[in-house]
Amino acid sequence: MTRNQRALATAFDRLEDFCAVQRAEHGAITSQGVDLLQEAVGIDDSMRRVPVERLPKLGTEAASGSVLLGMLLASLADES
Repeated sequence: MTRNQRALATAFDRLEDFCAVQRAEHGAITSQGVDLLQEAVGIDDSMRRVPVERLPKLGTEAASGSVLLGMLLASLADES
């Protein structure tokens, strides 16, 4: 397994841990929890606005939530 593969696997592990804790504590993943997770890896309001503003200009059908998930995973992987 390459370093990048290990980092991505670790990122998914951390995301799965977050989801498990959220579900155990709240029964579902809360928007406040997601905001705190994003802030913990350095994704702030200005960064969250970028996909919302830029995706329509690209003419892509990708949802901004999918892009934010990618940003989150990249940030978590980078920390590994």
